[in-house]
Amino acid sequence: MKFLVFSAVLCTLVVASTAQSFKSPAILQMQGALGNMLSVVRDMSIANKALMINSEDQEMLATAFTALEELYNLFPTFGSANSSTLPLATRTKLNNAFSNLQNAVAGWESAMDQRNPDNLATTFKAIENAFLSFAGVVFTL
Repeated sequence: MKFLVFSAVLCTLVVASTAQSFKSPAILQMQGALGNMLSVVRDMSIANKALMINSEDQEMLATAFTALEELYNLFPTFGSANSSTLPLATRTKLNNAFSNLQNAVAGWESAMDQRNPDNLATTFKAIENAFLSFAGVVFTL
C-alpha cells in the first residue's frame, strides 16, 4: 500500500515537473518514460501478489510477462542517447540507479521460472526499492 501511495505522489510530481519548459527534450522524455514505468511496475506488483497466492494463475503469468516486455521496451529511453547530455556526476548516478533496476528486474524474471512465493516476494521487493531509487534520480534531473 505504501508503494502505491508513493507511486501516486511520484506520478503527480513527474507530471508537474515535465510541464517545465526549461528542461531538455531528453530529460522530458526520460521523465515521461518514468511515469509509464510506474504504471508497468504497478501491473507487475498486482501480478506478483496473485502469483504468490496461486503460482499457476495463467492470466497473471501473462500479465507479468506482458509487463516485463513493456518495461524492457522503456529501458532504451534511459540509454546513452538521452543521458549523454547530462553532467558526468548526474549521468553516473543515473546509470548506477538504472543498472540496479535492470538487475532487480532480471532477478524477478528468474524468480518467475520457479514461482516460489518467498522468492517472488524478495525479488519484487528488490524491484520496488530499485525503482524508487531510480525514480528519485530521474525526478531530480
